[in-house]
Amino acid sequence: MRNHTIPIYRQSALLLLACMPLPCQPAGQTAPPQSTAKTNVAEVLLDLVVRDKKGKPISDLTPEEIAITDNGVKQTILSFRLVRGSEAISVTGASTPLDPLRQIRLVTLAFEPLAAPDQRKLARTAALDLVRGDQGVNVLYSVVVIDTRLLVLQHFTKDRAALIKAIERATEGVSAPRLTAESDAIVAQLQNILSISPTNTTGAAIRNVNILSQATNVADAGDSTSGPPPDPTAAGFAKVMLDMLRMDASAQANGTRMSLDALKALVAGLREMPGRKSIMYFTAGMYLGLELDTIFRNLVATANRDNVTFYSVDTRGVMVGNQNDAAMMQLNAAAAASANTTQRLDGGAAPAEVMAADNAEVSGRANMDLPLRDLAESTGGFLIGDSNDLRVPLHHVNEEINSYYEVSYNPNIENYDASFRKVGVSTSRKDTVIRTRTGYFALPSAAAAAGIAAFEMPLLKTISDGKLSDDVRYRASAIILRPKKDAATVAILLEVPLEGLQATSNSTSTDVHCTLAALIKDFKGTLVQKISSDRSLRVTAAQRDSGKFLDKTILILPPGKYTLDSAVADMANMKIGAQHAEFEVPGAGTGVGISALIPVRWFTPNAKDLDPEDPFQVGGGGVTPTMDTDFKMISNSGFRLFFTVYPDPSISARPMVEIDFIKDGKVSETAPMELSPADSRGRIPYLMTVPAEAIRPGAYEIRATVTQGSTSAVATTTIRFEQ
Repeated sequence: MRNHTIPIYRQSALLLLACMPLPCQPAGQTAPPQSTAKTNVAEVLLDLVVRDKKGKPISDLTPEEIAITDNGVKQTILSFRLVRGSEAISVTGASTPLDPLRQIRLVTLAFEPLAAPDQRKLARTAALDLVRGDQGVNVLYSVVVIDTRLLVLQHFTKDRAALIKAIERATEGVSAPRLTAESDAIVAQLQNILSISPTNTTGAAIRNVNILSQATNVADAGDSTSGPPPDPTAAGFAKVMLDMLRMDASAQANGTRMSLDALKALVAGLREMPGRKSIMYFTAGMYLGLELDTIFRNLVATANRDNVTFYSVDTRGVMVGNQNDAAMMQLNAAAAASANTTQRLDGGAAPAEVMAADNAEVSGRANMDLPLRDLAESTGGFLIGDSNDLRVPLHHVNEEINSYYEVSYNPNIENYDASFRKVGVSTSRKDTVIRTRTGYFALPSAAAAAGIAAFEMPLLKTISDGKLSDDVRYRASAIILRPKKDAATVAILLEVPLEGLQATSNSTSTDVHCTLAALIKDFKGTLVQKISSDRSLRVTAAQRDSGKFLDKTILILPPGKYTLDSAVADMANMKIGAQHAEFEVPGAGTGVGISALIPVRWFTPNAKDLDPEDPFQVGGGGVTPTMDTDFKMISNSGFRLFFTVYPDPSISARPMVEIDFIKDGKVSETAPMELSPADSRGRIPYLMTVPAEAIRPGAYEIRATVTQGSTSAVATTTIRFEQ
């Protein structure tokens, strides 16, 4: 689940470069491209890496030698310059210092857990060679591990000794639980820098920090070796690092899905910083199932929007070719079967011929370095692999971090329809290779600056129009989890029945694809939180008939009245449902407290990798809530209700709770319950199960009354039980 507060989980500020007007030209003359690569809100800024056929950097390219196309249309270059170290070099050779923010280069080393010792050794050697190599001016590295969640082992620094220690730790094969304490200590340190209590993991809002000031301090310090390297853990860089760690925990899963979510979180955290930003991704390949295609494309789009370059490091080394042999065999078999079908004049098709297309698809996906190559090359980087000696490509990475071209142009977009626009860059110079991002989504400047994804555009427009619709059925609600005097913990739930979504099927699978967005505003109409999600699910027929997609977001909200406007889109037919709801966060007094009463869809005992801050858990098991209020009574089944009691530590008496089932104004059943002691977070979660045979059909008000000493609290809900 997402564990975040206002506004720390999705920061929406992007530093846009100011516009530099072209000087007036005499009649009949054309303005040459400017050397200051700055853009206005309509312009596109590209980083270009240019090498000759031997892989050597080219530093004397001119704008007349390159051509740029946007959606196939040739563009006019407005500005062009070579960025090298802390300077920008114009086409005339004049050098000017970069502004401090653009002098900073941020590089994140992201390690997957690698089981094989030889893979860990290759990753360790490569990363150490990178940080020990010739560094450009003001290059800062961080080290993270992608395991059950994002773990930071080193925040942004120039301290090589600290980086070497973190890299060695990340590649030791240590399990995530052992690294968690180290990561949490670093997070607490960064939170302290931002004046946030380290125990407040859902936190208070991060105060504004002057990133430009911190960047200036680091830039001014240069590469002096007369003392310790400049400390970039001041507020601005601490904020960037914390932003990078705010992974969408509601989407956490195993394998590739979690890796993609983690990489997207790293990219989103870097959004505020201009200049060259890179992620070195160390992994033993990536299997990209069909159901993950949309998520992968969103990751690439987000990286291109936020100007983040990926360099993928395949730690399988020279084993890559051998491991792809099976994929090639399956592809060749598919091709042979397809050719046989084409040439057949009569008779039925053999099973292999029927499955030819599916086998070709599966074989392509079995090649686990293809997604890594796609991720890197689509964002302006390259794949590093198929070798046990990575020193040459790593040297190229260091060169590209320190030196590249910047070019801008205006595509003159008339309709910002969120469509993907393909960018092409070519050169008239022979034996020259240019790399850059492959394209971007056409978003209005305000949307791009706010970090809005392309899939969010139709949803937010629907919400803005204020037209409610049930074209897609779903439920949206705000649930009070922990009432407090100054602020309450609130769960925002959006539940989408899969049976209401149009499915796309082939011979082996069924997929559903939905997107959602929600805006929470206070009584003044001020936006306090935006929620969005893009989910593609592969399901069985039974799962589609009875399954539901649930999005959970946890917020900390002060007392007051709020609105919840939401929209859900079925991406198979582009139908959109929209809802409006209002809710109030009460101010709690002293004494014992209780959460809302929450119906349970299912309970998973002994759940692995539970987030200790997740409020939906009890006894080591995970609780999946539902907003269904109709319960069908089936023999040998039970109705489950979840709630949490918050005892007052200043009252010595143990809290007690009594559950009343009220039908037609009369109490029909009463269930007094004893409660266990509170956990280390001061909560007593309780999961109540009532056998179906114990309840007569009808509508019931269920009321829970908790008492502790002379204090009490009440929570109610209404459930209809049906035969």
